[in-house]
Amino acid sequence: MKYLSPFLAAVLLLSGITTASAQSWPDKQVKIIVAYPAGGGVDPVARLVGQKLSERWKQPVVVENKAGGSGTIGANFVAQSPADGLTILMSATPEVVINQHFMQKMSYNPDIDLKPVTLVVRLPFVLVSNVSKPYTNAAELISYAKKNPNKVSYASSGPGSAQHLAAVMLEQQADIKLVHVPYKGVAPAVSDLLAGHVDIGFAGLPTALPHIQSGKLRALGLSSKLPSSAAPDIPPLAKTQGLSNFDLTQWFGTFVPSGTPNIIVQRIQSDIQAILNMPDVKATLEKQGAQPSGMSTADFQAFVNSERKKFGDIVKVAKIEQ
Repeated sequence: MKYLSPFLAAVLLLSGITTASAQSWPDKQVKIIVAYPAGGGVDPVARLVGQKLSERWKQPVVVENKAGGSGTIGANFVAQSPADGLTILMSATPEVVINQHFMQKMSYNPDIDLKPVTLVVRLPFVLVSNVSKPYTNAAELISYAKKNPNKVSYASSGPGSAQHLAAVMLEQQADIKLVHVPYKGVAPAVSDLLAGHVDIGFAGLPTALPHIQSGKLRALGLSSKLPSSAAPDIPPLAKTQGLSNFDLTQWFGTFVPSGTPNIIVQRIQSDIQAILNMPDVKATLEKQGAQPSGMSTADFQAFVNSERKKFGDIVKVAKIEQ
């Protein structure tokens, strides 16, 4: 044992230094990278969390938008950043669990190059239609689509996007054939839905809700199995005959470069969890239809793995290619 004591002392000393470093971390500016344009669905959540982290850490926390490549440009930037916890990705689903299943070349491997930290929020999609269309709920849409195969068009924010895969899941479970109309982002897709140039589409609840409330879009159902407190009158699609297994939500989570010390990862996770439990933050997010989380890193890793399998299966069955 006496021969081990220097080694153990070194381990304890190193552990003490690491703990002290984590307690004083961060000692400089932190960047939250959003891989989409400013004003999009991820952006306001990142800015709200960033503001609260800045107050908690007594350091500037800035949000930088690095859009393009279905989220891969921003995600790659984080993957290639120093593993010091000072560069954090606030992700949507494509860049961490979807793109890898159909993109032939990616500049990073989300399984290896990015370390999950915590789930921030889940946001259900809502299936909407232009108010001029001859269906007022999901059952009527399915009936119409069965009688008119390849006549109903749906918008998405791009091939392989979560909105696209939600519609593919709808086709698979309802046994209907729709026409995909991809757009370069959520804004132009919603714009054409409002104009009636496309029939239906899945949109994030915070994006769609104002248009539903103003009567410009019609809500046909939520993508989540559970109803939303922000829109209790919109039924889950799973309540529709033939769609009992329909359950797909958009989510935003935090990731850091692989190799970031676990003690710093845990610091980020616990602080984000504390922020999401603040009454004002929780109320703001829930009003937008988001469900705050803050789950443990281990649970988030398991969640990410299950989401990769789910989306991978959808891509495989639908034979989606870049």
